[in-house]
Amino acid sequence: MEKNKRYYLDEVVKMLGIPRSSYYNWERAGKIPLPKRDPMSNYRYWTEEDLRELKKRTGRG
Repeated sequence: MEKNKRYYLDEVVKMLGIPRSSYYNWERAGKIPLPKRDPMSNYRYWTEEDLRELKKRTGRG
């Protein structure tokens, strides 16, 4: 992992080993924290710290 790198949804679901639909279901159900949003593209993104928390909450790390 690189310092200050942004991880986007395709990378995150691959790291977690889940389909996008599972991620969206967890987000909709409030089981995981909402990601940051890129102000220009509005794409979801995560930092290394966010990924650590996401892995901890999902038990996939």
